[in-house]
Amino acid sequence: MIRTVPREFILGAATAAYQVEGAVREGGRLPSVWDRWLYRAASTFQAERASDSYHHFRQDIHHCAQQHIQALELSFSWTRLLDEEGNPNPAGLLYYDAVIDECVTSGVEPWVALYQFDLPAYLAEQGGWLQPLTTERFLQYAQLCFEHFGDRVHHWLTLKDPVTETVNAYVTGLFPPGEQAGAGKALQALTRKLVAHAQAVNLYRQMGGKGEIGLAHRAESVYPYEDTEADQHAAMLDDAFTNRFLLDLVLTGELQQETRQALLEILQGKPLPCSLTADERQALQRAAGQLDFLGVNYYASHFCTAWHGESVVHHNGSGQRGTTTYALRGISRRLQKTDVPTTDWDWSIFPQGLYDMLMRIHRDYPDKPIYITENGLGCREALEEGTVEDDDRIDYIRQHIAAVLDAMEDGVDVRGYFVWSLVDCMSWTNGYEKRYGLFYVDYADGHRYPKKSVHWYGDFARRRLMLTVSGGLQTSFATQNLSHSHSESGEV
Repeated sequence: MIRTVPREFILGAATAAYQVEGAVREGGRLPSVWDRWLYRAASTFQAERASDSYHHFRQDIHHCAQQHIQALELSFSWTRLLDEEGNPNPAGLLYYDAVIDECVTSGVEPWVALYQFDLPAYLAEQGGWLQPLTTERFLQYAQLCFEHFGDRVHHWLTLKDPVTETVNAYVTGLFPPGEQAGAGKALQALTRKLVAHAQAVNLYRQMGGKGEIGLAHRAESVYPYEDTEADQHAAMLDDAFTNRFLLDLVLTGELQQETRQALLEILQGKPLPCSLTADERQALQRAAGQLDFLGVNYYASHFCTAWHGESVVHHNGSGQRGTTTYALRGISRRLQKTDVPTTDWDWSIFPQGLYDMLMRIHRDYPDKPIYITENGLGCREALEEGTVEDDDRIDYIRQHIAAVLDAMEDGVDVRGYFVWSLVDCMSWTNGYEKRYGLFYVDYADGHRYPKKSVHWYGDFARRRLMLTVSGGLQTSFATQNLSHSHSESGEV
């Protein structure tokens, strides 16, 4: 079956500053929390070079234009642009001026995320997102970006994946500061981030910003493992913690009663650690009304059963299939479904979950345009004769765009799709073995090699036509045999 993608639908690619730039000691950049984290004794990789996009950005942007990729989603490094006193760094401004100007002259629309995990180290040392100082400094940073780049950047994301960052920082311990403090501290930090998001949205409007501004959430569907009352309840709790808390505050400006009750149950009767002042409540409500779009990052869905034991988290960072454990006390334990394929890193491959999430947001929240701001497949790959035959990635992208088209046909206002990622990049917890890019990167010298997928995606962007298989998303993808058995979807 041939499907047609609307001409106005944006087809882009995404990157993130810390994962691709490298050059961590160049241009007056200050350390981020990740620099310190990756230099601890237990770390096996660093971001000194990463994909070396700091020196190869012109080539990367040229590749976008050459392949008919309309937009490049990137993030700014906070520590390149402001010093500890909040003063602008001229070298950082010049660097991102060059990046944005290259996008504009190449006909590639820049989409800029202000923040994607790389908190300045000096703020982390003072309590990070748990302290009001971080919100104050974030607004200084946002104002500088809006003022300096706003004439050329017309699409802004305040935060990307704040739930992912917060849960991994304070529940699983996989991200800095590496705590396993539980849901309470995570909700406290997430609340401060969402207040900062709201204040940045309102600031943009107060400054007369003419473009679009939104937030990207890793919105992954949650299902009961079995059709039992206990598993349905576990899925409801998991969803409240990982989806509804953010969606409520970002899209409505306040917690819905059902969400509040679920969180109180998770906290075992303790008060919610997300108290807000009257001004902050007003800021959240005003921002919800002024939000232009919601970004959805999607990599996997989760199947939950009830769990009342101690929290146990084991991250599959080696690619040894079936080694993940994710069980949070009083919330749920996530299990693999035997009829849903997974990657070597235990991520479910489930395009139906993207469709279900889009329909759920459309049904439960005020209508906002949606962009798929990240979706992609990471694999172990080898360069052969200057390319990579990544048919599994092509299938993955095709199936997930088909899910988006189904949701659009059923009434959801989805306006674009960004594949993760433009180039191979550093994974936050797995380093460089997993490759997500449309372009293969030789990490020794930074050379880029086009994979088969970038030619497919470029042709798709040019022609706006795609061939899909019949029989439904879940069935068609679940029953196919991936051409690469060593593959993984999603960023941890």
